[in-house]
Amino acid sequence: MNYDLSIQDERRSFIRRANALLKKQRGNVSLKDESNRTLNQNSYLHILCRILAAQTGVTEAYAKQVYLKELANPSLFVTVSKDKITGQTVRYYRSTSDLTIPEMRRAITDFRQWASENGYYLPEAVIADDGSMTFASEHDKDAYHQALIQTSKLEQYL
Repeated sequence: MNYDLSIQDERRSFIRRANALLKKQRGNVSLKDESNRTLNQNSYLHILCRILAAQTGVTEAYAKQVYLKELANPSLFVTVSKDKITGQTVRYYRSTSDLTIPEMRRAITDFRQWASENGYYLPEAVIADDGSMTFASEHDKDAYHQALIQTSKLEQYL
């Protein structure tokens, strides 16, 4: 059964169902948060990749694949296994669209931390569970909006 916990009636139904299961005291129950990352989280992460790409002279795709996934967040994004036929080691990369809200929050935090440890500054924003975004400072807000402007200017020529 799925419940949308942003809707009051469904929250009540979820609580009633959970209490009923607790009362029975038998069987196994699985609880999983299936909320995927928010659009604001996704936009923010892609802007951070663009900013770091511009600072380092690489493409956004490279910054996302190497800096975000391989170096800053391998435990979230990288799975290593052996090819059954060749025996070679193969790396699989998880898509950001598969991340939950908490996982995306962790990915962003770890990415900013990794960039900082390597001498690069990425603007800090706080994205609430409802998807709203606020910036840590006016400087961060300005840096984010400048990156948006630069991106839209570049897209005109593509």
